[in-house]
Parts: sequence; structure tokens; C-alpha cells
Amino acid sequence: MAVFYSKHNENIFFDEYNPGPYTLYGHNLFIRRSWDCKRPVSVCVEDITSCGLKPEEYYTLVITGDISEVKPGFIESFPNLQDLIVEANLKKIECTPELEALLKKNNVVLRGSFHSPAEKLANIFGLRFIHKNIFLAVYINKEYHESSELTLCFQEGEPPFFWRDDKTQGISAGNTGGGTVRTDLDEDFYVGCETAEAFADKIVGRAFEEDTRNNKELDAFLAEANRRRKQQRLDILQD
Repeated sequence: MAVFYSKHNENIFFDEYNPGPYTLYGHNLFIRRSWDCKRPVSVCVEDITSCGLKPEEYYTLVITGDISEVKPGFIESFPNLQDLIVEANLKKIECTPELEALLKKNNVVLRGSFHSPAEKLANIFGLRFIHKNIFLAVYINKEYHESSELTLCFQEGEPPFFWRDDKTQGISAGNTGGGTVRTDLDEDFYVGCETAEAFADKIVGRAFEEDTRNNKELDAFLAEANRRRKQQRLDILQD
């Protein structure tokens, strides 16, 4: 895994961390804020050029952490972009003609939360929008030195699914085992679950129940997904 540190802004770095749910195209780049920085930061072209990163090598761009703004020219620097995933609470992405041309030429899939800059860009340019993955919970078994993480995932042309990542301590230091499990869900899995608490009671296993009940991101998704479904059905009845 390569890590690139911006020489333009010491609070910005890039890495190629590649967790299972993100293996969409195999070349992922995460934009992050330094761990010791407590304020929102912006990214720009100079952050790329100052660290020796080769943007043409990446197909999936993940904007995560507390990135508040993406300056003009930053996203446009990735000519082979196929997926733009927005996890940060972005306040601003400037829609330049160059950005529009790139997104449309590559037919980029935009992924983020409902009402996020990703969804707004998709609506402006007529592109595909998919909700971003939602990390639900982690379960730790201290007795056996095991942990399990559960993520709710969305991918184009596939049913939504749970991605469970299990890890267990090996027989020596630095040695770990485990595996991953994918469990497909119905397309309308969220119907009848308008809160994270209801979702945890109905769908999630006991090991992940407590964390899931308190998941605010899941709460927001369920409320909006159910609202949109009800509105869509109402629109059909009124036609």
C-alpha cells in the first residue's frame, strides 16, 4: 500500500488502502486529513503535483475524512476516473466545464449520502448515483482476540448486501487470520425499517445490534429511503 504526503498542505495525504467493499475497479485512492488536524481542510491540484502521485493510475477516488472543499482542477486531474465516492462532509465542489466534460466522458458513477454533493453532481450532469457504503458496527470478542466488522454495501447492477470482515489473532505476533462473508439483501430491505433501531431489531444479528441501533448515518439513510419510496408510489398513483 503506497502513501503519498502532500508537500503543499501538511494536513493532506493520500493512500491506496483497499478494503473489500471498495474493490470496484482495483485502483483506489483515498484522500485523507492528517490524524492530528482537528479542522476541515480543502484539497487542490498542488496537493497532487507536490507528492509525486500519478493520477492516471487511479480509477476510484474516495474523498474521506473532514475534507471540506475540493478546489477546481483536483478531480479533473484523474483522467481515467470511473467512480467518485464522497464520504466527507463536503461543503463545496466547484462545477467547472472541465469537470463536467470528464464526468460525462467517463460516465462516472457518483457515490455518497442522499443530498450529498455526489448526488447533486449526478442530478446536474445526468449521471448515475449510488448510495455509498455504510459502516454499521464492530463486534470484539476479547476472550478469543477476534473482531468482526459489518458494512452495508451498494453496487451498481447488484442487490445490496452485508459485507462481514472477520479477523482473528494468529499463533504469533503480527499473524492474523479470518475471512469475509457477503450476504445479499432484497432490493427493498429497508421497507418498514425507518430507524436504525428498527433495522437492528429486524435484520442485524445480535453481535452487531447495539452499534447498529446507534448508527446515525444508517438512521438518515433509512428515513430518506423510505420517504422517497413513499413519494414514488404516490407519484405513480397520481399519474
